[in-house]
Amino acid sequence: MAEQTLTTRQGHPVQHNQNMRTVGSRGPATLENYHFLEKISHFDRERIPERVVHARGFVAYGEFEATGMIGDEPASKYTRAKLFQEA
Repeated sequence: MAEQTLTTRQGHPVQHNQNMRTVGSRGPATLENYHFLEKISHFDRERIPERVVHARGFVAYGEFEATGMIGDEPASKYTRAKLFQEA
């Protein structure tokens, strides 16, 4: 089996993507690191299903009526907001 080569999106081979060129020993990264910038941009734009907002653009219309109860228990057990404690 042939050894696979890591490539950029354009197909250019990347020898080692764990190191990058910086200005000084702890300085900022240079813009020459196109494979590193590409790697970071993929990471930033990665879609994580657990973080997707499901109710995007949903609007509810109607009236809200507080009864002061949540099921059979008074709302004061769960909240201190007077809006929900009073009928």
